Amino acid sequence: MTTSTKTQKSTPAPAKRTAAKPKAETPAEAPAKKATVPAKPAYRDVEGFAEALKSAKAAAKGNTDVTQALQLVTHLAWKTPGGNVGWAKGTTPNVVAYADDMAIPEGTSIPDALAAALAAADKGAADKPQKDALAVLTKVVKAHAA
Repeated sequence: MTTSTKTQKSTPAPAKRTAAKPKAETPAEAPAKKATVPAKPAYRDVEGFAEALKSAKAAAKGNTDVTQALQLVTHLAWKTPGGNVGWAKGTTPNVVAYADDMAIPEGTSIPDALAAALAAADKGAADKPQKDALAVLTKVVKAHAA
């Protein structure tokens, strides 16, 4: 009687995996890293804006030219200096129509749109209190856009 023995092949144990050490990059090989600049907040969130807008609106009571321009400023203030004019679904149709009349179409940069709206408000201002209140608001807006 013959017995046969099977030879079992032994499989080598899996090699231990070690984390490969990153190759040191030479300055020429290093990817250019972008400096991250924090995004500016919306105009309405800037210190002094709410107070200046409220004051301008109070001074503008009864003056439709200034009131309409300030209503547009109020809507645009939800954006940041890097944004563009665009209207949300619930935007008051009068504001959109006023912006169109002012030649401020969608896509216009927010700083340009605000400058145009504030210039229109200043042009429509009928007295010194209105002009003074608008000057303060304009100063806050310009400082934030810079």
